[in-house]
Amino acid sequence: MMWSILADLFVGIFDFVADVFLFRRLRHKRGHRDRGLAEDTLAVARFDFVTLVFIGLVCAGLMLLLALGFGLPAGWSVGIGLAVGVVWGMWRYFRLVREQ
Repeated sequence: MMWSILADLFVGIFDFVADVFLFRRLRHKRGHRDRGLAEDTLAVARFDFVTLVFIGLVCAGLMLLLALGFGLPAGWSVGIGLAVGVVWGMWRYFRLVREQ
């Protein structure tokens, strides 16, 4: 049990560091000015922990509204909610990469 928690923590930290360096690489390839590592880390952290949580909550609410409010089958409501979440999340990430 303890090793599982430590492994998950290590993978999460590694994933976050990889996200930051991928973000810096994408911005560099697009010709944007180089920003400090702390500024890029804060931008990725805000995206990961604030924006994606908000998008997830809104999409979960949409799924519940479609299933319980409008009587759509569960598969359709989950599919529509996931599609909205994926498109919205990608749009926000591309906007983050493009910002000056």
